[in-house]
Amino acid sequence: MTRELKALAFSMCYNFIITIIKIFGGCYFQLGSLFADGMHTMSDFITDLVSFIGVKLSKKRPTKAHPFGFGKVEYLTNLFVGMLLIVLAIYIVVAGFLGEVSIPSNVVFFLLLTVFVLKLVVLVFLFSMIRRIHSQVLLTSFREAKADLYSTVIVFIVVILLKFSSRFSVLEYADVLGSIVIGLMIFHLAISIIIENSLCLLGEAEIDSSKEKDILEFIQSIHGVKKAKVTLIKYGDYYKIHVLVEVEKSLSLKQITNLEHKLKRELVRHRSFHVKYPSVYITTDLEKE
Repeated sequence: MTRELKALAFSMCYNFIITIIKIFGGCYFQLGSLFADGMHTMSDFITDLVSFIGVKLSKKRPTKAHPFGFGKVEYLTNLFVGMLLIVLAIYIVVAGFLGEVSIPSNVVFFLLLTVFVLKLVVLVFLFSMIRRIHSQVLLTSFREAKADLYSTVIVFIVVILLKFSSRFSVLEYADVLGSIVIGLMIFHLAISIIIENSLCLLGEAEIDSSKEKDILEFIQSIHGVKKAKVTLIKYGDYYKIHVLVEVEKSLSLKQITNLEHKLKRELVRHRSFHVKYPSVYITTDLEKE
């Protein structure tokens, strides 16, 4: 199992436990915002599950029909997650309007503190993994985990406000308002996930990125290369790269062929670049290309 799959499995287990705690607590204490928060965490669990399957599919070996692999399966997976979140957001907002007023027990504070710490563990873990692994799926999972942490903070505020609802009747609507805010947060997250992954699915290139500059410097440091142009295309957890290289006119055909093979080999071998299936084109005049 790859580090990416292990990270998703870890997140999945934690999200399942947190979901059970939140949904049970929301039903038991009749707290609509906590139930909505539990549904939010459940969406994180489903996201991790779907993403786990998507990552497994994206690791399939390339075929004749798909010579550059199945990396873009991750974007399809995330699009499905985004649409699922939209449905969930609408449900939470509607349920929020239909919720009843109930003043929760002090035990809810302990419950919220527990799930907050558990979610914080997931968030820190995912952040550390993203710094080591270039993965759109883990990035989506991290963003959802962060939004889920914010929604737990909202529930905490709702509970405090409800404690004062006996003095200020207007605070009785805090639970309903909290549910609606959580629903809108999920909706906003869903739209951003759909837009971002739709662009990647269309073949979005990395423009003016530090990675592109590092790769360009690396290529130009190889003996025989005068100048180079690089185009990085996002392909799930790796990049499809197009390299245009200018060489001396005096190089023989054999030297050019050896240089092309060397560039392809070294780009794939360099793990921090996350490059697969490089295309290298040799020219003696880069400006004309």
